[in-house]
Amino acid sequence: MQKMKKAIRILIGDNYVKKLSLHKRNVVNFVSLVKNFYIDFVLYYRHSILFDQDTFNKIEALIILKYHALEKGLIRDGIRFQFGKQNVVELSRLLKRKDVIENRHQTQIAAAYLAICGYYEKHLEHDIDISDYYSRGDYEQFKEYAGSNLFSVKMHQFATYFENSDKNFYSFSNSRSSVRDFTGEKVSFETIQKIIGLAKNAPSVCNRQSVKVYYVDEKNIIDSIFTIQEGMKGFSDKVSQLLVVVSDRNYFYSVGERNQFYIDGGIFLMNLLYALHYYKVGACPAHWGLNIDSDEKVKKILNMSDSEKVICLVAIGTPRDEFKTALSLRRSNDEILKLVQENN
Repeated sequence: MQKMKKAIRILIGDNYVKKLSLHKRNVVNFVSLVKNFYIDFVLYYRHSILFDQDTFNKIEALIILKYHALEKGLIRDGIRFQFGKQNVVELSRLLKRKDVIENRHQTQIAAAYLAICGYYEKHLEHDIDISDYYSRGDYEQFKEYAGSNLFSVKMHQFATYFENSDKNFYSFSNSRSSVRDFTGEKVSFETIQKIIGLAKNAPSVCNRQSVKVYYVDEKNIIDSIFTIQEGMKGFSDKVSQLLVVVSDRNYFYSVGERNQFYIDGGIFLMNLLYALHYYKVGACPAHWGLNIDSDEKVKKILNMSDSEKVICLVAIGTPRDEFKTALSLRRSNDEILKLVQENN
């Protein structure tokens, strides 16, 4: 076999052999990439809530989407009463399901009962009648299921909100929330440079550091980006600065790394949020789980490279003297930590 390979090399030349080998490798990688993206597609189609809500986890995910929308509505200044009617109707239906009631002690189900009760109580406080889509009987039942007197809105004062930003990590991490209520006053560019300097300590695969941050402080550009994103409606008026976290596909080389830029981008994003909190800057990550058309629009606005993918938008600014954040109740350790043991 070795003699045959050597004879072929002599006959066609080393350069051609190398080109043939490279072509073969590229074909194998192309087929593997198609196969893996196809399997990604099948798994997402099968297990996301996009097409079916046929498992408890999917029902829980739908509940979280709807209750968090209510939480965000409740923290707005100048609340628009009777907002989210359809969300309330659908959430009420879900919260009456037998399997949901049986799991009412799980944190996200409990948070949903708290949010829908907070919605009713806010309208009751202002004598707003919502009985046409949310009955007193439903409220009393949900209140019983909630089993807590927590409220879906947390009140803060600027003077005390950042008091743990330079304390031990436990206090620091627990003190950070997504702030959506800004004065409009701009954070100095010098501070932003310090924030990026701290955030870039984030680890990345093989230290490739694929993440870049686009800084925007022109209001018309910020508004055009949020028009595409649509998730900051009602909160974007006072956003005068925006960080756009992107990851560059050029830094990834194997089929197995096809989603690594999301992982590295996510790690950097969390470090960025912590760096913002450390430097006493309010911040709210705004998701970018959007389609290709939206990607193309924002690429043109920011003059991004075609290899770059938006990971997240981060609205930043100085919080008002008094402001609200969503409760955003966290899961218990039992819901997250899974102990793996050898079968006996």
